[in-house]
Order: sequence, then structure tokens, then C-alpha cells
Amino acid sequence: MIQYIVQPGDNLYTIGLRFKTNVNALMQANHIADPSFIYTGQILKIPFPLSGEGDTGNFPCLRKGSTGPFVLLLQSQLERLGFYKGNLDGIFTPTTEGSVAQFQISRNLQPTGCVDISTWKHLLDDTRAAQDAPPYHTIMVMSGLLMILSADKPVYKPGDTIAMVLTKINLSGGTITLNYNTSQRYDFKIAYPSGRSLWRWSDDKSFTQVLSSVSIAPGQTVRYHSTFTLPGGIENGFYHILGWNSAKQINHIKLHLMIKIKNQV
Repeated sequence: MIQYIVQPGDNLYTIGLRFKTNVNALMQANHIADPSFIYTGQILKIPFPLSGEGDTGNFPCLRKGSTGPFVLLLQSQLERLGFYKGNLDGIFTPTTEGSVAQFQISRNLQPTGCVDISTWKHLLDDTRAAQDAPPYHTIMVMSGLLMILSADKPVYKPGDTIAMVLTKINLSGGTITLNYNTSQRYDFKIAYPSGRSLWRWSDDKSFTQVLSSVSIAPGQTVRYHSTFTLPGGIENGFYHILGWNSAKQINHIKLHLMIKIKNQV
């Protein structure tokens, strides 16, 4: 899912132009009755042209020459799956095209090098394909900052170790500065199906109470990693993983994904 936080000076028309959608689609997706009534800080869902092919129809087809956040998402996913070794720059280069073709071959898809709906389904852990692909949740925050939360696989058994990654990428043309109240930069949490906390990364850590800031250059990627080993007697079910950046501007935005725990995987 891609979401966008409304910035000063934004309106639905300019947001639509930025994400190649239109005012009516934005109004429908966000249940907005008056197109002039949006406000700074509002979180909007960004719809993309639907293909009629299912849940991943809102992901655009990509090919050599494409640019933007979806190319960056593509490169990030290919890198995690071991198919891409190039720059995470949001530019669909011949290197990206070759990596896509290799991935398509591995999934018995036609190796066109273009990312169509079928390729997205395999890349993005669609429930009808690529069952071993890691789950992820992605969100656009502020203006040009993309964040991705991922786990190394969708299904675990008691005693397994969950590897989590929180990625933030500056897709804008300018430096993004994030401000912090402490030395903490991020956090992860795993919760039971009921929502009760099972584990939180920061619980056994201490942080300096000091104001600071971190600047992220255009195109720069920052990743935070953590692991948690599941207790041997943990019950089967669907559990929640949450990950977030602790900067003052965005610490209220928590990325969320679901994993399944069962005794035999």
C-alpha cells in the first residue's frame, strides 16, 4: 500500500499529477466529498490505474526507462530476493531489466524484463503465487520519503528466528531532515493475534535524552535490522509485526504486516 501525507500547498490535482492518477480517483479512495477540503498532515491513499487483474492491479507496469518509487520498490524487492546487485536509485536501467528477467525465469514466467501484473504478484508475495516470498508493507511518508517493513518469510514455527528490516529511502530531489527527541532511531514490535505485545525491540534498551537530527540525501537508503527468536511453546496463529521510525515528524506512522506461526511449516 502506498500512502501520502499532505504537505503545505498540496491539492488533489497536483497530488494526482505526481502519482499519475486523478482527482476523482483520489476522492473515491479517500471518501472525500469536497475536493477542496484536504489539510496538511492528512494521510491519503494513493490509487493507481486498475488493470482488473486482482489486488496487484494498482501497481503500474514497469520497463526500461521507467522511474519513480515503484521502480525503487522493485529494486528493493529484487535485492532482498538475491536477483539485484545494482544501485537502489529508482531508475529502470538495463541492469534492472536483466535482474527482472532472471527473476521471471526463476518463477517460470516469460523473461521479458518488463514488470507486468503477473511479475508483481510473484514479487510481492501474492497469496496465489510466490508463497515463499517475504511479506512486506510499504508506505510513502512526508514528501518523497518511502518506508518499507519486511520479514524474511511469511510463515514460521516455534523456535524460528524472525528477521525484520525497516528501510527508508529518499525519493525526492532534496535532503530530508528527521528530528529526534532521543538517540533512538527506530523500533520493532511483535504482537499476539489479540494485539497484546509479545516482544518490543526497545524494551531492554536505554537511550540518551538528547535532541538530534538525521539528514537523508537524495537517493540515500537507510536500513534498520532486528531479529527475534520465537518461544518454543508459542501458539499457532496470525501474529502482527510493527515497525516504525522514531523521528518526531513520523513516529505516529507504524508499518504493519502479518505472519503466520504453525507447529510444522
